[in-house]
Amino acid sequence: MIWRRGSKGDKGVGGGESDVHLEDRVNDLLGRARTAGGHGDIDSQVRLTAEAMDVCRTLVGRWPDDPRHVAALAGGLYNLAYRLIQAGRATEATEALDESGRHYSALAAKNPGRYATALCDVRLRVALVLLMEGRYDQAVSRAREAVTAYETIAQGDPRERGFGLVRTHTLIGRALLLGGHPDEALEEFDTALFAAERLREEAGIAGTDFAWLAVAPESFRQAAPEWLGAAVAAMELHDAAGKWAIAADAANVAMRVAGGLAAIGDATAEARFEAVMARAQEIWRAAKNPIRAAGERSRPTDEFMVSAAGLVRGPRQEPDLARISRLAGWGPPPR
Repeated sequence: MIWRRGSKGDKGVGGGESDVHLEDRVNDLLGRARTAGGHGDIDSQVRLTAEAMDVCRTLVGRWPDDPRHVAALAGGLYNLAYRLIQAGRATEATEALDESGRHYSALAAKNPGRYATALCDVRLRVALVLLMEGRYDQAVSRAREAVTAYETIAQGDPRERGFGLVRTHTLIGRALLLGGHPDEALEEFDTALFAAERLREEAGIAGTDFAWLAVAPESFRQAAPEWLGAAVAAMELHDAAGKWAIAADAANVAMRVAGGLAAIGDATAEARFEAVMARAQEIWRAAKNPIRAAGERSRPTDEFMVSAAGLVRGPRQEPDLARISRLAGWGPPPR
């Protein structure tokens, strides 16, 4: 719900519908959109959300200086863009983000503490559109601009800013990985993973049982999908590099986040947790006996590094992009 009943005057402008009636329409449309999304009907979810945004535009037209209405429209367009991305309508998603960005720019100019992070979020979602279109270099460039923008935020909630950086580094890593740069991608995933874990530790969240995410602040739940993506990708890329001890650490994080999501999610989240657990167990076995793992992987021409303390690095192999995308919940990679 965007508004509570009676948040504006009950009288309409020029004989039109009252503000209260329009606000009720928006809330009803968005409620129906959520229901449609819950049933997997993305097209209906997009249509109903777009109708709600048309009503929001009417309210902004009446009250252009009221930040509540402008923020409701900006946030609604931001969410609509994601549904349009899911529906494969990238051009419309970009248009929605352009409009959302204009509104958030105006809001942030007057109240940066409240809206600067949201403006950065819009920039990051523009990068996501570019990634989904296969324009990986442009996605990386736009996402790096978002990193700079997040880092310059001096006001607002530092946790929201921190998780914005987690999401951004994860997206950069994803674009680099799909663009054929796994080593650079791994640096980004590790950066995202370390930042997310630091935020968890600073919040005093142990994460020793899978109920941790259900009781964590909302910002943790919002960032959890990208957090899981970074952990899974780091796990797989360190494994592909033959660095099983580091891969095992990433697997621990992947299990924690996947378990948290499964505890609050649906059957899809539970199935993903089971798949992540099965893969993590393979990584842990390799980390426990790396010499055996290296022997099982190696071919006559492979090289691996052994010191007095044991295996330093096993044979490298190409990362499995399909498995990373499946475990991270990103959908199949482009062919």
